[in-house]
Amino acid sequence: MYFFLATLKIAYVLTIPKPIVDEAADEAIKQTAMKQKQRWEDDDTYCKGYILGGLSDTLYDVYEIKYVNNTTKELWDDLDSKYKTEDAGNKKFLISKLFDFRMENSKSVITQIHELLMIMNLIISEGHSLDKSFQVSTIIFKLPLAWKECRKELKQKKDVMTMQELVKYIQVEENSRNLDRLELEENKSSKALVIDHGSSSGTKQIGKVKTQSMRIKFTLLRKWGKEVN
Repeated sequence: MYFFLATLKIAYVLTIPKPIVDEAADEAIKQTAMKQKQRWEDDDTYCKGYILGGLSDTLYDVYEIKYVNNTTKELWDDLDSKYKTEDAGNKKFLISKLFDFRMENSKSVITQIHELLMIMNLIISEGHSLDKSFQVSTIIFKLPLAWKECRKELKQKKDVMTMQELVKYIQVEENSRNLDRLELEENKSSKALVIDHGSSSGTKQIGKVKTQSMRIKFTLLRKWGKEVN
């Protein structure tokens, strides 16, 4: 907005006060001062109109009435102070939300990672710089307590892992853990019920999928291990 006002050559009213006419001065000087004062008042009116015109209808109704008899500078300072404070407050809120974020064992880790990435993207959109290495390290650090051993492994690879590789690894690990849980539940059920052919084959299928997931996981770890070495 300021650049636009400067292009119109009326932005000076935001920094230069209205000229004062000295009634005791010579007539020629007084006439010059009166012209300068009139020009300033006209430009101040135009400037205020452009600023108000850039507001939403709701804000226009509020500020148009509030500053009908005030200068453009007073309107500008009010808007600048209000939205700078809100912007700073929003950034502070997002950064606090990032550092206070804690993953829970009872929720999907991948889902919580997406929530964390959303917060980081909002912080970036507010003008803060979060490099990829910091983002990867943050996610590893915030893995839930049940992932303690996995977190130790990933800390050794964090400098060579991309975000995509980290998410892929965690997805494989989470799938493997879910299969472990299903297998445990299946084993518990088999102790209480008569195991028929169908349930037996189902257990074998779970074991097969689990083995495939573990192979992918170890392949990824082997790849990053080579990059580190």
